[in-house]
Amino acid sequence: MTHETATSLPEHTARVPDGRAKPPTHRNLGLTPWWHVAALAAAAAIALVLGVWSMTQVDPLRIGGAGLIGVLPPAYFVALALSLAGFVASLGLRRLVPALLTWQLLVTMVVLNGADPVIHGLPRLEASFRHLGIADNIAQTGQLDPTVDAYFNWPGFFDLLGMLSGATGARDLMGIATWAPVGINILMLAPLLALARRLTANPRHAWAAVWMFYLASWIGQDYLAPQAYSFVLLLTLVACLLSVFGGWAWPTERSRISRWLARIVSRLDGAVPRQGVLEPPRADAAVLVVVCGLILVTMTASHQLSPFALIPILAAMLLTGRLRLRFLPVLAVVLPVGWLLFAASTFLQGHFGQLLGSLGDIGANSFGALNTRVSGSDDHMFVVYTRIAEVALVWMLAAVGAWAGYRRKTPWLAAAAGALAPLLLIPLQSYGGELLLRLYLFSLPFAVCLVVLPLTSDKTAGLSLRRSLGLLLMGAVLATGTVVSRYGNDGMESFNDDEITVVNHLYSTAPAGAILIEAVHNTPWRFQHYADYDYRTLVAAEPLPGAAPLSCDTANQIAHRAGAYLIITESQLEAAELRGSTPANDLQRFTAACATSPGWTKVFENAGGVIFHIEGVSNGN
Repeated sequence: MTHETATSLPEHTARVPDGRAKPPTHRNLGLTPWWHVAALAAAAAIALVLGVWSMTQVDPLRIGGAGLIGVLPPAYFVALALSLAGFVASLGLRRLVPALLTWQLLVTMVVLNGADPVIHGLPRLEASFRHLGIADNIAQTGQLDPTVDAYFNWPGFFDLLGMLSGATGARDLMGIATWAPVGINILMLAPLLALARRLTANPRHAWAAVWMFYLASWIGQDYLAPQAYSFVLLLTLVACLLSVFGGWAWPTERSRISRWLARIVSRLDGAVPRQGVLEPPRADAAVLVVVCGLILVTMTASHQLSPFALIPILAAMLLTGRLRLRFLPVLAVVLPVGWLLFAASTFLQGHFGQLLGSLGDIGANSFGALNTRVSGSDDHMFVVYTRIAEVALVWMLAAVGAWAGYRRKTPWLAAAAGALAPLLLIPLQSYGGELLLRLYLFSLPFAVCLVVLPLTSDKTAGLSLRRSLGLLLMGAVLATGTVVSRYGNDGMESFNDDEITVVNHLYSTAPAGAILIEAVHNTPWRFQHYADYDYRTLVAAEPLPGAAPLSCDTANQIAHRAGAYLIITESQLEAAELRGSTPANDLQRFTAACATSPGWTKVFENAGGVIFHIEGVSNGN
């Protein structure tokens, strides 16, 4: 049997009809037989092995416009189904076994998030390579030059990578970047569980919510990036605050407004006053306050958006009686604003119009930014609509869960407030067209606590068969949708060794200070020599309405004075086709036409791409 404390055993003893004591069994003691736990753990291990093996069978060259969903073998979906069923069965045991549930979640993480490292063996997204280059530049120079680009104005994450490189002696962090999606999701597990435990009625709710988070988290911001790092810090900070510093920040009888607010909160969610919190000694509490402040400072120095997303979340917790530190939301405002005005003043001066240009334009920052992504090939449109449908489903289920929580008088208000709070950032700006994606990420840890409410019981006993089947069905729908949503752009978000060979040849050929041009913004470069070259792009990643076809003259103008090197890769071709960044087949036409242009010389070519040298005036052209 599982290890249970003596205090967890029932005080009464079952009786047989003649009045004698009935011999103790697993059932009347409320324990779980050890072989149930062993069987579920073994099933999870089978799902892990089968899932990893099935991903090794995928041929990356066969990945089409719809991503991995079209090339994953049936064994992968068997493994995914086995992992989902194993978690629900583990959650339905009479007594929860945290180690078993943790093991089930780890298996689900690898099956859902391990495709890129297993199938491709390289970091996903061109930004991963860029981030490695920033960290390498800081580690090599020991300096921060805020004039290079925006990243050097928020260097906290890259400083950490540089320290890691220096401490280990490993200059090449490519392996860490490759496995970052799995590693970051593992790092999120503990703060997610702590946060869900504070927002839900019992541990069974919390475990189900964390499981649902991993199934519905499709936006892929778990790669080696400041966003992922700051998101882990945000989760840790909020979980710590709700666990240790819960309660009203002021006496609820102090004024008419405080009485009115407390009365409204109590009517909406009567469970709020009963939500227990830890009460550490005063000295320990003071240390935790300092730690929370340091986490906030670290977030502020690492990412532009996350500290601002934290502000409405803390305000929501304050107004619902879940945070008694009144000064912390104030500090959460002062720090990022102060950093932007002083530490990032170089960036602010050059991008003031960009930062405030769409201030207050809710339509442009929301649906306007969304419309720019609803374009491209038919396969890409299928992926986009799947993403929209999955977000809509999560929000609809969260709304149903909030209503169920209100009717059942179980905790729901803080989760609802936390899920809605990040949406207050919409009037600020579009964040490069990605604001809605990021807000979904910030809202998801709170929303999933509502999503699982209708399918879990307020009792501490196991789940009924009806609830278990409903939870399994919901998990299967979200997990399948996530396979499409997360990996639908795999053709352009993943890379191969041939492309890396092309980039390495470019660096070995082009002299320091040369102009390097990419045709479409989707190249796995800048992981070295980040500040040693002048990097240019002909076509942005997102399509522009009425964009003209690519012309050799555009590249010639850039290379006019001193020459330049142009790189075109397979991932650029995929991006142009999927997103519609250029007219259909325009990049192929551009490559063929310019290859025979005067002053253009093909330097290198393989299956991953091609490099051209374009002569300039100083080279005699």
